[in-house]
Amino acid sequence: MRWMTMFFFAIVSVAALADQPNATFSAFNDWLGSETRGVRIGADGRLRLAPNLRRVGQLPEGVIWSAVSDGTGGAYLSAGTDGKIFHYVGGQVKPLGQVKGGIVFALARLGQDLVVAPTGEGKLLRMTPAGDVKPFADIDARIVWALAVEGDAVIAAGGAEKGAVLVQAREGSSRRLAELADETAFTALTPDGQGGWYLGSHGRGLVLRYNRQGDRLETLMDTNFEEVRALAVADGQLYIGADNGLTPKFSTGQLERREGYLQADTSAVTRSAVIRLDKDHVPETLWQSAQSQVYALAVWKGQLLVATGNRSRLFSLPLGKSRDTDPFAVVQELGTAQATAFLPSGGDLLVVGSNPAELHLLSEAQATEGTLESKILKGEPIADWGRAYLEAETPTGTNVELQFRIGSTETPDATWSPWTPPLRSGERPALPTARFAQFRLRLSSTRGGATPIVETVSVYWARRNLAPVWEGVDLMPPGLVITRTAPPEDIGLERIPLQTQKLIPAIGFMGAEKRSFRRGSQSCVFRVNDPNGDVLQFSIRLLPDHGAPILLEKAWKEKFFSFDTFPIPDGRYRLEVTASDAPSAPFNAVLTSTWRTAPFIINHTPPAISELSAVAEGDGIRVRFRARDETSMLKEAAISADGDHWLQIVPEDRVFDQKEERFDVLVSRDAIRGDRVLVKVVDQHNNEQTAAVTLGATGAKR
Repeated sequence: MRWMTMFFFAIVSVAALADQPNATFSAFNDWLGSETRGVRIGADGRLRLAPNLRRVGQLPEGVIWSAVSDGTGGAYLSAGTDGKIFHYVGGQVKPLGQVKGGIVFALARLGQDLVVAPTGEGKLLRMTPAGDVKPFADIDARIVWALAVEGDAVIAAGGAEKGAVLVQAREGSSRRLAELADETAFTALTPDGQGGWYLGSHGRGLVLRYNRQGDRLETLMDTNFEEVRALAVADGQLYIGADNGLTPKFSTGQLERREGYLQADTSAVTRSAVIRLDKDHVPETLWQSAQSQVYALAVWKGQLLVATGNRSRLFSLPLGKSRDTDPFAVVQELGTAQATAFLPSGGDLLVVGSNPAELHLLSEAQATEGTLESKILKGEPIADWGRAYLEAETPTGTNVELQFRIGSTETPDATWSPWTPPLRSGERPALPTARFAQFRLRLSSTRGGATPIVETVSVYWARRNLAPVWEGVDLMPPGLVITRTAPPEDIGLERIPLQTQKLIPAIGFMGAEKRSFRRGSQSCVFRVNDPNGDVLQFSIRLLPDHGAPILLEKAWKEKFFSFDTFPIPDGRYRLEVTASDAPSAPFNAVLTSTWRTAPFIINHTPPAISELSAVAEGDGIRVRFRARDETSMLKEAAISADGDHWLQIVPEDRVFDQKEERFDVLVSRDAIRGDRVLVKVVDQHNNEQTAAVTLGATGAKR
């Protein structure tokens, strides 16, 4: 059976009935959004205690770029960006020396000495166990990604100005073995067991073999990734760690910090893979990830270990028949950002971590305790947290504890609650309502080799219903109509007040609404949202200053509303709009909130015109009249001789700022044809009144 993990992001099965969601953790990917220490995650989604891992050393520098065994269970390390070399020996990390140049990406042990390849120098340096540095050889490579020892020679894989190069160096001399102009650099190197070398490249992500016979370079595979970062050989088969986007981060000396609790990202593309080339060079993808990147591979205890970032997880791929039933697992997590190298240390394995720079020792013996902190559960926007059900096998001497905590920030911090005491399966935690929650599993064993096995954790909660939140109700100018259908008739713009025209683009479509003009209409727009995303309905009442409220709508579904004001008496009113989440919320959990508008005027009565007179005065005509509206202020006035062409006029005090205004205007005689003068006034609600007077007469004539 062929297995692979297609994308490593946390996908937790979340189901919801109304506002009663639950999350079930049982499959492999369900657990990958968690933080784990000492817990093994199997391909079948079961949790067990992991091989024991303990931190044995720390460096002040953030990143360890290269590591090589010292032959006695310790290691030489290059760290930082200024060529510092360290020696881990006897359980301690000690400074060894420093070389000039850039970052040291490659080290090799030649006898008792260390060969160092600083970036950008085009040379290899030799460092003694006392830290003394002297030149070893000049090489045709600006950057060296991998070094290996072959007798008294050193093999360097890297990049020159014109492409990837493979160089053989002896003290005082070097020669180029192979080059590949189409690739940036060779980034991985391992012996092929036949006197040649397997190589990985950056550029097209090629896997190649350098054959000593004829100094021939052959391409074995194009991985479809940007680079091959790691190679390992077991039983004549080649294992390849391929990545996208890793080498540029190395080159700039900036590896990212550790990622937090991972969330599902269905748009993510593949970032890395582990591929096997069998003895016939037939490829098979064993593992691939959309979040992790491969830094190193190691064959250890019948399995292939994969060191990854930016969660420093160690994945295990069995090499034997057990692969059919247990094809992969997360065996440990360092707690750093990257796990970058493996080195043998007796029967154990030294694991190098970066960000922060640490050394860990992985042993075959099982850990006696491990913890898993789940991905963050979201209340959306706030929740009452319910019971969790744990299915686990606990052989004698083993135990699994379940705990909960809550908080208001998406990443746990000091404001989160402490962990609850251990809970029984199905016991409800005594926790207040909160936006976020998390559970923790603690696996333990007092018997060597015995481990509890966690099958499933199911968590239930209820989203707390919150009332709709108002921003306001916008009252539109009188006459504006908002509907979802086209206006019943086309109305000329010249008949619509200018301020209303600005809100009606060609009296047409605007968003999901259609806007038009109809005298006597009043519209409003609701600015309200529901924190739970519930569907809302609205009860709308008209509140007069005096008298009983008028119910306009009981269960309106739109966020805009238009009504006819003609049946409503003139006066001052407010709109009261009550938003309800009844269409979505359970009956006994429905919540409402209300908004009352500022007062507005309903006015259908036109102004009255009185004391109208038109008297000849010199070469003109003096027109005088008084206009009054009982409800609202006046806003326009005009004079006309023929009823078609109007001259706009202003009051005596030049400002329309009262319900009653007086007008005294001297009009040129040429502007008046005949002996009949018309005047017109308009109030703030576009009610219009006209009156006529004969030249020389006094008093309005209709």
